[in-house]
Amino acid sequence: MPRGFTNDDAWFDILWRLCEDLEPLVAKFEQASGSQFEVLQVKEKFGGLRIYVSDADDAIRQRLEAAIQESFHTCEVCGQRGERREGGWTKTLCDEHGPDSITRRNYLPHASAALFTSRLSKHRD
Repeated sequence: MPRGFTNDDAWFDILWRLCEDLEPLVAKFEQASGSQFEVLQVKEKFGGLRIYVSDADDAIRQRLEAAIQESFHTCEVCGQRGERREGGWTKTLCDEHGPDSITRRNYLPHASAALFTSRLSKHRD
C-alpha cells in the first residue's frame, strides 16, 4: 500500500470487518476482470474514513461506502458511538472525547494560526 493507513486505531474494527467482507468480493472481481485489486490509502478526512483503491466493481464500492458511512458514527478515539464535531477541524467523536478533550490533546490545527494572526494584528497596532 503506497501511502498506508493514517487514521486513529479506534476504526480498526470497521476496517477488519471490511477486509473480511471484501475477500470473496475481491477474488470474484479479480477473476472476472483480470485486474488486481489494491488498497492505495486509508485515512481520516473531515471526520470519516477515506479509502482509495486501484480498481473496483459495484459490489466492492458498495461495501467500501458502507464502511465509510459507519465511520461517521464511530468515535475515532475509542470506537464507541460518535458524531461529527467541528471547530477549526472535523472529527467524529463520542461525548467523552468531544471538543474539550480534543482541545486538551492539541488536535486543533488552526489554533496556532489563529494565535499567530492575533499576535500579528496586535503588533501592527
